[in-house]
Amino acid sequence: MSLRLIANWKLNGSIQFNDQWAEDFFKNFSSLNSESIGIAPAFIYIDHIRKLIGDSGINIGVQNICEEESGARTGEISASMIKDLGCKFSLIGHSERRIFFHESNKTISKKLNLANNNSVMPILCIGESAVENERNDTYDILKFQVEEALKDLFEQSALIIAYEPVWAIGSGKIPNPEEINSVHKMIKDVVQSRFPKIDLKSVLYGGSVNSENASSLFVQEHIDGALVGGASLDGKEFAQIVNIFNEIK
Repeated sequence: MSLRLIANWKLNGSIQFNDQWAEDFFKNFSSLNSESIGIAPAFIYIDHIRKLIGDSGINIGVQNICEEESGARTGEISASMIKDLGCKFSLIGHSERRIFFHESNKTISKKLNLANNNSVMPILCIGESAVENERNDTYDILKFQVEEALKDLFEQSALIIAYEPVWAIGSGKIPNPEEINSVHKMIKDVVQSRFPKIDLKSVLYGGSVNSENASSLFVQEHIDGALVGGASLDGKEFAQIVNIFNEIK
């Protein structure tokens, strides 16, 4: 699976929203290549989204899975459950999960293994805070997050990493694209040197990605794609980001 552009809808959506989104997206999507696209809606809309995208080839995934496979975990959804529904990927360790739900690197590591055990592509989200960035600790923080999350991962696991500076999410601000490119190269080097048997498919950038800055990101060698939040809630806007990606990559 070569997921490169993922829409993270977070706590948004409705039947009407989904219908309008699909209409706007397909009206403006100008490429035949849709297999690199993923949508992560709220769990309850998975079947509805599947009907709307039909046989387009777009992948459906989720925003989170439980760190346990089954048991007394009221309100949780397991990796095997989303596999049953035909979901292809799961975001894991998004900063909002780390901050609001206090997810630790140990919990994130368990989720990565469960995703891989169920043939669900895990998308490990990492990122530094504004304070860490201002202290020039970005590389150290990201290296620590990667190593802690992957140290117990099975050797033959597949993985996508999404770099999302916490301070850039929803802010309208992004780091300099050249700086992001350097961060992505570092991430790839860490995985290759420390975990050579892990199949790192791609490193995506997330944090205030939109159609205005997409081209400046996608021309960079080590930015393989994007995890898009707010801009993905507009079907036309997300289609334009996808079109830009397909023109460049």
